[in-house]
Amino acid sequence: IPLCQYKKTLAQEKKLYTKEDFLRIYRDMRIIREFETMLNEIKTKSVYNGVEYTNPGPAHLSIGQEASAVGQAYCLDINDFTFGSHRSHGEILAKGLSSIEKLTETELYDIMKEFLDGNILKVVEGKQEKQGDVKELAIDFLLYGALAEIFARTTGFNKGLGGSMHAFFIPFGIFPNNAIVGGAAPVALGAALYKRSNHKKGIVIANSGDGALGRGPVLEA
Repeated sequence: IPLCQYKKTLAQEKKLYTKEDFLRIYRDMRIIREFETMLNEIKTKSVYNGVEYTNPGPAHLSIGQEASAVGQAYCLDINDFTFGSHRSHGEILAKGLSSIEKLTETELYDIMKEFLDGNILKVVEGKQEKQGDVKELAIDFLLYGALAEIFARTTGFNKGLGGSMHAFFIPFGIFPNNAIVGGAAPVALGAALYKRSNHKKGIVIANSGDGALGRGPVLEA
């Protein structure tokens, strides 16, 4: 389909971004890969970097899909909504990292301070080595909140009730995935209609894997 063919050369592509852009894109991909690698180590060996832990819950990993998640989220902000695929950890982190980059330090700190009465902030703030770096603190907040949710801890983004399959963080426009293959599509359609009807900023994205493309509700949405 000519409309979907992307034919820019490497030289043309490099003109669209700065060196700082490329370094941040790579950083975000590395963060996601290490996050998922850690989960895999916990699931298969019950230990990561010498820290022992057992997680009996699900962990649908997205190793190898980091570029698609970061590439999608790079231009999005908190007005854009993303709904997860069946393997959504990377999508959640990518959207969160993009949101952190675009928000001011004051906006970020207010979000962290107000979310769940600041309970997650208290945990990560107490562990922060370099005091005063709000952006780095926000990254710790994102990683800790997502991981604690996957591990069903009360300090997770959804108090551990969502887990790996239903994690979300509304302040950053991150909405959950679900256990139904392609289930994000019809829900995202509803969110998009809400935005259009109420003249809200932003776009809505439904992440779906190739297995979802054979589902009737996905095609209808």
